[in-house]
Order: sequence, then C-alpha cells, then structure tokens
Amino acid sequence: MSFSPHRLIFCHLTASCGRDLSLVFETNQYLTDLEFVKNTLEDSGMKLLCEGLKQPNCILQALRLYRCLISPASCGALAAVLSTNQWLTELEFSETKLEASALKLLCEGLKDPNCKLQKLKLCASLLPENSEAVCKYLASVLICNPHLTELDLSENPLGDIGVKYLCEGLRHSNCKLEKLDLSTCYLTQASCVELSSFLQVSQTLKELFVFANALGDTGVQHLCEGLQHAKGIIENLVLSECSLSAACCEPLAQVLSSTQSLTRLLLINNKIGDLGLKLLCEGLKQPDCQLKDLALWTCHLTGACCQDLCNALYTNEHLRDLDLSDNALGDKGMQVLCEGLKHPCCKLQTLWLAECHLTDACCGALASVLNRNDNLTLLDLSGNDLKDFGVQMLCDALIHPICKLQTF
Repeated sequence: MSFSPHRLIFCHLTASCGRDLSLVFETNQYLTDLEFVKNTLEDSGMKLLCEGLKQPNCILQALRLYRCLISPASCGALAAVLSTNQWLTELEFSETKLEASALKLLCEGLKDPNCKLQKLKLCASLLPENSEAVCKYLASVLICNPHLTELDLSENPLGDIGVKYLCEGLRHSNCKLEKLDLSTCYLTQASCVELSSFLQVSQTLKELFVFANALGDTGVQHLCEGLQHAKGIIENLVLSECSLSAACCEPLAQVLSSTQSLTRLLLINNKIGDLGLKLLCEGLKQPDCQLKDLALWTCHLTGACCQDLCNALYTNEHLRDLDLSDNALGDKGMQVLCEGLKHPCCKLQTLWLAECHLTDACCGALASVLNRNDNLTLLDLSGNDLKDFGVQMLCDALIHPICKLQTF
C-alpha cells in the first residue's frame, strides 16, 4: 500500500478488508482517489466497500480497479453507488474481465438521473462473446447520461457490429462525449462508416483514438468525410498503426486545410511514404491549418520528403511538435529540412529525429538551426551515428545566445 494525502493504492486485498475500508469513508473527508490492484475483495468485501462509498462524508472522485475479480453482484453494488454518490466522476476497470450481466447492472447505475460519472474506462475488460451486447448497454447509457464525457473501450474485441450498436448512442443528441478511445478493438473500414455519421452530428467530440485497427485507406477516407462535415471541434485524431498508405493522405490534407480545430494528428507506423507526406504538406501549407503536433514516426519516409516538409515550414506558423523518428531521412534530407527550420515562420519547439540515419555530415546544418531558431527547446537525435566531431559542432551551437534548447 502506498499513501498520499488524497490517494490510496491497495494491492492483494481480500474480503476481510471491506469493512475497514467502509469505515475509512465514514470518517475520512480528504480521500479522493482509490485504486485496487489484483484484489479479491469478493462480493462480501465489495458490498461493504460500497456501503462506505454511499456515506455522506465520502468525497471519493476516482475509483480504479486493475486486474481485480469483479462479479455481477459486485457490479450491482457499484451501480447503487453511482446512483447515490454525487462526488464520483471517474470509474476505471483495466484488465478486469466483466461478464455481460455485470455490465448490464453497472449500466443501470450509469443511467440513473443522479449519476454524475464523467469518465468511464473499460480497458481490456470485455469478454469476446459479450462485446456486442455490452455495446448495446453502453449505447443506452449514452442516450440517458449527459454527464459522461470520456469513454475508453480500448483493447476490447468490439468489432464492427459492436461499434454499429455503440454509434446508435453516440449519435443521440443527449450524448455529450468529448473523448472516445476505440484503439485495438478489431475494427475495419465498416466501423468508419458508422463513426463518420457520428462525427457529422457530434457537437462535443474533441478526441478520437482508433489506433491499432485495420481501418485501411478506405476507412480513413470515410472518417475524413465525417470530419469535413463535422461541427469543427475535433482537436486530437490518433490513426497510428491503421494499415494506411499514401492513398489516405489527400483526404487527410483536406481535413487539415478545412478543420481549424484539429491540432494533433498521429500517423505512427503507417506506410504513407514520401508521396503521402507530400500530400499532407499541401494541407499543412493552407492558411486554415492549425495543426500543432504531427507524429510520423516509422512512416517509411526518405530524404526525398524533406523538401516538401521544408516548404511547409516556410508557411506554417502553428506547428510546434514534429516527430520524424525511425525514418531514413539521411544527411542530405536533413540538410534540406534545416533550411525550413531556420525560416522565421517556423515556430517548431520539439523535433524528434531518433534513428533517422544521420551522421556528422548533417551536424553543421543542425548547428546553424540552433544558432538561428530561438523556438526549438527539444531536439532528439538518439540512435544516430553523429560521432564525436558531430556532437562537438552541436555543443558549440548550444552556447550561442540565440539557442534556447533545453533537452538534447
């Protein structure tokens, strides 16, 4: 057990601890965060714990259950807490396998008018045979509960049918979700059609995580159609490891040029290649593009893409974080990119160039960037063969008064 003034983390507790914990909530008016790791409180212990959570003095705001044994009866007890506790706003189950009957009971609590829960996380907690039924339950919650703003269903085998059921709730006018995580949920392009229709009507969604799903280019094209017809508030779009190629980059560029709210785009580990980046750069150069964070780590880029990036940096004053790690840019590509980094319009603050096939031959160009760019505060060159001479050139630049680098 570790303790801080407002948070407790318990490991390997058993049912006998339930009464003691209940007494804590009856008297302690400071505890706001409680986490259980690998506990077997059983039904009797959980029932006692929940009695404590319903006490007037209890101000617990976050309850997290990681790899715990939770039965339907225990979920029923938690549902009663949700309908009475006005403080609890965050409930998390991680790697805690829940039966469909358990989640049905929990959802009844979530639908109660008195439930004030804002964040629900069910990461890797749904059984494959129950996923579709659970999505129906959750859809009914989204229709009834206007307080829920974050839903994390990552690492669950929802599949396209599960997402179809879920979107029935997501599209409802009562749904106020701001963050949705469907990463590693066995989705294909069929899910993107449903999500696109949701994006077109949602007036609240700001963050969408769908990484590690085989969406493909067609799937992302569907998403982009939704984003272009959306209410214009999406800020964070995570499409890493989605089996993408250059074919999806033109519609993404159109989103960049038309959606001023989008400030973060992650495309890590997709084979978009130099052609794909060329298309993205067309979007980056548009005046309405407000993107601040672009992650292109392991995107099969070469030095040939650096001129397009350079041209984008000439005109884009909003980009702050650029990750090009694990791409074979090489020294010649880096030298070209440095011309863009030196331009007065470039306001980049963090640049990730780990394992980009760089040597000391490009360090002179990088040093000149450090001598002229007073915005850059982080430069990652790990995994490159810079040698002593290259590092020495960079160190000489670090002492220049213009250089504001903090992490190197």
